[in-house]
Amino acid sequence: MAFDWRRASVLIVVIAACAASSTADAQWVTVARKAIGRVEQMTQSLGTEGPSYDAAAVMLEAPIDGVWAAVLRALKASSAGITVTSEDSAQHLVQFTDGRQIAGIKLSVVGDRVTHLLVSSARQGGPATGSALVMDSVLRTCREVGVSCSPARR
Repeated sequence: MAFDWRRASVLIVVIAACAASSTADAQWVTVARKAIGRVEQMTQSLGTEGPSYDAAAVMLEAPIDGVWAAVLRALKASSAGITVTSEDSAQHLVQFTDGRQIAGIKLSVVGDRVTHLLVSSARQGGPATGSALVMDSVLRTCREVGVSCSPARR
């Protein structure tokens, strides 16, 4: 039986692709590790009577089910007058209000033990205070899950 160069070439390409894929995965993990626990925040307001929004996102090194349970516990046990208005366990989405503004938390799976948490709030009129509600929600969840989180440096 003669040596089949075509099969050997395909085998070499497959091996190279697998090696490149694992290298890319390793680089992604390194980048994600640096982002874990760093809370990124964004806020905008159109004056004292206009609409405003606030959003924050953080990567948590914890499985999504544990983070989801912590989010619900923290919201329901809050002494800040927070009321859960909608809860969707399948989508890992919960919406809530403090009576002045609305907010929501959405969780997404990034990896086996990495969860992306996004919090956003909106308000019409009055000074923008969503920033405190959003950041408190993120930090409360971090404490509840037992992970260290801090606002990103500007």
